[in-house]
Amino acid sequence: MSFLEGTFSVKDKISPSYINLLNPKYIEIDNMFYSSILIINYYREQDDLILRTLIDTNINLNISLFYEKQDIYKTIRDLTYHIGNVGVDLKNNNQNRQDIDIAAFTYNDAKYIRKEMQINNEDLYFLYIYITTFSSNIKELEYLLNKIEGILQSKGMQTRRAYFRQEQAFLSTIPLMKNGEELKEISKRNVLTSGLVATYPFISSAIFDERGIFVGTNIYNNSLVFIDRYDTKKYKNANLCIFGTSGAGKSFYTKLLILRNRLLGIEQYIIDPEREYETLCNNLNGTMLKIGPRF
Repeated sequence: MSFLEGTFSVKDKISPSYINLLNPKYIEIDNMFYSSILIINYYREQDDLILRTLIDTNINLNISLFYEKQDIYKTIRDLTYHIGNVGVDLKNNNQNRQDIDIAAFTYNDAKYIRKEMQINNEDLYFLYIYITTFSSNIKELEYLLNKIEGILQSKGMQTRRAYFRQEQAFLSTIPLMKNGEELKEISKRNVLTSGLVATYPFISSAIFDERGIFVGTNIYNNSLVFIDRYDTKKYKNANLCIFGTSGAGKSFYTKLLILRNRLLGIEQYIIDPEREYETLCNNLNGTMLKIGPRF
């Protein structure tokens, strides 16, 4: 009897069973709630990496950064036109005091950007940053959103929650390289080439070797640590020391390492004077050699 091949594809396997878009504050996908935050403004000058504190937390995060390089000649032309118009307004002085101050700021900023582009060969970019957090509990999701906003605001960043735009923000923070048009006007911020350094995201102190074994979690950001101690190109030797108080789990941890090395097919030789690993050796179909003095 022959069977015809079905139409079930890989896309069907990874697709969620349901997506709920009815709530403007979050998206629900397979009992998991997702909500996004847009960064809409920053300090005029940044001396540190703006995402360092956020990335080093153990919050569930998806972060997307989009850079759009602007045409240098068109930008200089537009800046020159803007500087001329604002300069005339400042000379006429027909506005109130607050309008004059705002105009003066934009006038000086435009002159600074034009100078950096003409003299220091800087490029102008539009910067967009979107952050999505997720949780299986709505109350925890709200707690995470408040925590993220507090961290960002302490670094001089203004935020806005993506209410009624949760779907677009969610799609912009998954690996589709899609910058939602509905979000761009809200979160667009101009930045020069030198300012892009402050947005560098790969700063987490994670250790991950491709052929490594799991040895624990990072105490700073809760990331998983995988180490291949036998990678001679990266490490000088494969020595490992395990310290801890009595009952802390040193022997249990050592046995876990033995099991994980065995799964990778790594040969291991254990010197066991107290025969503590005899049961483990038998369960792994190992060979036990009894060595003792001859009489």
